[in-house]
Amino acid sequence: MSQASIQRVHFDDAPAIQIDAGGYRAVIAHSVGSNMVELSRPGDGLSFLRTPENGETLRQKSQRYGLPPLFPPNRIIDGKFATPYRRYELPLNSSDGAHFMHGILHKRPWQIHSAGILENGAAEVVFLMEMGQDGEMFSYFPHEFTYELAYTLSEKGLHQQVRITNQSGEPMPFGVGFHTALRVPFHEEGREEDYRLAISVAEQWEVTPLFVSTGKLLPLSESDRALRGEGIRPTGTPYANHFTGGPMERGGKPFYGAALTDTRRNISLVYEVDPKYGHWTVWNDDGLSGFVCPEPQTWANNAPNVDAPESLTGFQLLAPGQSWHAWTRMYAEFN
Repeated sequence: MSQASIQRVHFDDAPAIQIDAGGYRAVIAHSVGSNMVELSRPGDGLSFLRTPENGETLRQKSQRYGLPPLFPPNRIIDGKFATPYRRYELPLNSSDGAHFMHGILHKRPWQIHSAGILENGAAEVVFLMEMGQDGEMFSYFPHEFTYELAYTLSEKGLHQQVRITNQSGEPMPFGVGFHTALRVPFHEEGREEDYRLAISVAEQWEVTPLFVSTGKLLPLSESDRALRGEGIRPTGTPYANHFTGGPMERGGKPFYGAALTDTRRNISLVYEVDPKYGHWTVWNDDGLSGFVCPEPQTWANNAPNVDAPESLTGFQLLAPGQSWHAWTRMYAEFN
């Protein structure tokens, strides 16, 4: 197997970093939200993420492609919420112009903090977002913070580590999520009807017409119980649901995450997540666009405003000077 490499490239007209290691390739457009626009195994004809057609599509619709970091994920209704320390009024940036949606970090350029080949032969690139008093968010989110996003690629697949540090003098609310757009089919000769998606969901959030939590949890429907077993067909018809997470058994062990499987070839993309990602949004747009998004989130949609205990919603504050970290992994499994 060839040695690991890291190189500066362009995704169309967007500056990016390409990492090759262990048979995998990852392309991260750090100039547009550090969106991972490609994760593939070129030698096996596997391409796991929905890749945008060009740089303009990436800039305009970044949340529908690749692996963009959302801070915070999903909607905050009317852009307003409060903590014991202050009230927040965030800009209304949703498509309907009525809500704050997905933050702004998936749109703006990130720094390349470090890059190199590790002693074990893996390749690692660390991206950094520094939000100081002159940052775009400070006028409505008055906290200085850093968001570090580290990717390590090896024969074990892709390992991601998030580290957020509150550098302000006041507790900082935060929610973390990823709008993970998985390609269906991911095999170059695959058929959509052969694919199944399993996810370690526990209960379903009741949601409003705006797809935010009411605060009420429901048992899984009969059809959605298949998410914890053989999986559901991820495309073909529109699908959108919001769940809490909980371990399921995979390979005889407790597993938190998702697995998208080509049942014809017995190949799975395994998306293992830190249990700190306690909620999932699952969405496939119209069901006819060749992708599905199993989105891990640390909090429920609109968590700051949901009338339920924080232990359920995942709403949390990060104390001054403290850091929070979590990991995910993506890898191919050949059965």
